[in-house]
Amino acid sequence: ILAAVPAYAADDLTLFGAGQHQGSLTVRTATTTATTPANFDPGTFGTFGLRISHAKIFGGEHTIAYTPHFLDASTKAIIYNSDLLFQVPAPKVKPYGTVGLGSIFSWGTDESGRPSFGKIGNKFAINYGGGVKVFPAGPVGIRFDIRGYLVPDAKFNLAIPTSTDPLATVKSQGQNLNILEAGVG
Repeated sequence: ILAAVPAYAADDLTLFGAGQHQGSLTVRTATTTATTPANFDPGTFGTFGLRISHAKIFGGEHTIAYTPHFLDASTKAIIYNSDLLFQVPAPKVKPYGTVGLGSIFSWGTDESGRPSFGKIGNKFAINYGGGVKVFPAGPVGIRFDIRGYLVPDAKFNLAIPTSTDPLATVKSQGQNLNILEAGVG
């Protein structure tokens, strides 16, 4: 695939930072009908990473990112995705769109040593979005984008302490997790 990229394709490298916000969740366990509404604090969300893209009009983009607070303050994650990239080949302002596949690798424990709520493990994800690249002075520029992530069948860790095991947890029923990410680089 890499050998098929035209030699004259434009490449760019972006260091970026982004804020994330999840969609609404109602978390249910498989054994009970009780629900736990999950109200996350968007102030704890944040991602930073590196994007490499190569395209004049059609091409590809690869992202590797780290978030120290994935869904909650106790969960960390690495996000990797490879996307198809379509961009307008204008010289100074380049609107673009992306869609692709990737993975989210999450880990963490809460303050009691239990698996953290947001530790969903290693999950497949669909990434989509778009934005604009602005190059006011030659090859150096700025980029603004909005991305969406869809993580199918995410299962969350719910603390269910018992008298014999105060650190007990159960997995929730699987559901789709939607995350919106707005970034600048």
